[in-house]
Amino acid sequence: MAALAPLRSLEEEVTCSICLDYLRDPVTIDCGHVFCRSCTTDVRPASGGRPVCPLCKKPFKKENIRPVWQLASLVENIERLKVDKGRQPGEAAREQLDTRLCERHHEKLHYYCEDDGKLLCVMCRESREHRPHSAVLVEKAAQPHREKILNHLSTLRRDRDKIQGFQAKGEADILAVLKKLQDQRQCIVAEFEQGHQFLREREQRLLDQLAKLEQELTEGREKYKTRGVGELARLALVISELEGKAQQPAAELMQDTRDFLNRYPRKKFWIGKPIARVVKKRTGEFSDRLLSLQRGLREFQGKLLRDLEYKTVSVTLDPQSASGYLQLSEDWKCVTYSGLYQRAYLHPQQFDCEPGVLGSKGFTWGKVYWEVEVEREGWSEDEEEGDEEEEGEEEEEEEEAGYGDGYDDWETDEDEESLGDEEEEEEAAEEEEVLESCMVGVARDSVKRKGDLSLRPEDGVWALRLSSAGIWANTSPEAELFPALRPRRVGIALDYEGGTVTFTNAESQELIYTFTATFTRRLLPFLWLKWPGTRLLLRP
Repeated sequence: MAALAPLRSLEEEVTCSICLDYLRDPVTIDCGHVFCRSCTTDVRPASGGRPVCPLCKKPFKKENIRPVWQLASLVENIERLKVDKGRQPGEAAREQLDTRLCERHHEKLHYYCEDDGKLLCVMCRESREHRPHSAVLVEKAAQPHREKILNHLSTLRRDRDKIQGFQAKGEADILAVLKKLQDQRQCIVAEFEQGHQFLREREQRLLDQLAKLEQELTEGREKYKTRGVGELARLALVISELEGKAQQPAAELMQDTRDFLNRYPRKKFWIGKPIARVVKKRTGEFSDRLLSLQRGLREFQGKLLRDLEYKTVSVTLDPQSASGYLQLSEDWKCVTYSGLYQRAYLHPQQFDCEPGVLGSKGFTWGKVYWEVEVEREGWSEDEEEGDEEEEGEEEEEEEEAGYGDGYDDWETDEDEESLGDEEEEEEAAEEEEVLESCMVGVARDSVKRKGDLSLRPEDGVWALRLSSAGIWANTSPEAELFPALRPRRVGIALDYEGGTVTFTNAESQELIYTFTATFTRRLLPFLWLKWPGTRLLLRP
């Protein structure tokens, strides 16, 4: 306690009478009293116009204010001594290392020279070099920079908070999408499992019906065979008896002169049907179900291909590639055939002999889908007539009575000749109809366009040919196709990477044909039309 008394006395000596704190940058005025420099600036002038000392009330001039260097150093030493008293061993050494001192005077750097941008001690500030310069306390000089830093820190903290908010929201969005994808995964698995179960049940039901028909047919076969064997045995006895009668001498034969033909009439012999009418009817119905199954599965596959894997695109035609025999609509989505060549100028990209046209947009990747609608006068009437003929044929089959009296109707040579003439006429009519046809599909951008063309896959064209006589794939030779319904709107699905071009009935979703190839060039929609009264329209 005795050691603290001198320290307290020293503290009182270095205490400012105005702020009651340690003297900061101590200065003396005209009367000799010492105050902080900042405190003297707060002293207001008296009524006479000069400031007065707060202690002795004597006026002083601010121009005569002088710093007291020794007192400033004393204040610093007293503060350090007081701090060291309550400091742990080693802390003073660390603080001494952290405190920057003037390299010239080894004093603490209290000031900052705004002209030179340097830190100054008290002695440097009063030196001839820096006296005319503007020097302020380090804390005051650092305050604007500290405020800038704090403002920038505030901005950065706001940016950090925004980023954290964006991250939190983004993470929540990602988790929501992941949850949605997981739910969709479960839905897909459940839907396909339900579909598999449905197909397995339908498959088992059809197989059971087929097994039942096979069993009935097998049982009928045994009955038919047994009955036939019995009839053959009975007929063999009759034949043997008649053969014996025929070998008898005339005298013995004439002893029994009854009419043998009346005794053994042919019509009384049994000629049964090998298949029962009920079984035959059920077999026909089962065939219809099988066709319906095949059609339904093809339609199902075509719909899934279009809806799940392909992107529907809108395509237009390139007028520069259109043949002079073709007329394009103003929106370049419809083409018609004209028998007269209507172009005087032949464009380098134009088809000259073949009535073809390419799309304006090509594809080098991805899975795309578009449709071509075929508008043909009389197609709906032809289909109705065809349906009526099929119904008539079915009625004739149902009214068929079986074997009748057991005799077959044989065709004469004249009938064969007339049938041959009719077949030749039909073939000639079919050839004429095939010449009037159209083609829809895709073609390479480098496809040949001048002169007579074969328009085959090896030439860079993958297409279907449609006419009133039927539908063909433009393979070599052409493959005739037999869809369940005549397509009025053809769907074209191009899988560039997969190397497939699939054609479907866009209305019934039935699969018609699939080309397989390796594509290395840009592919374009391709239309070919040589069919008066027909229009091809691109959809959508």
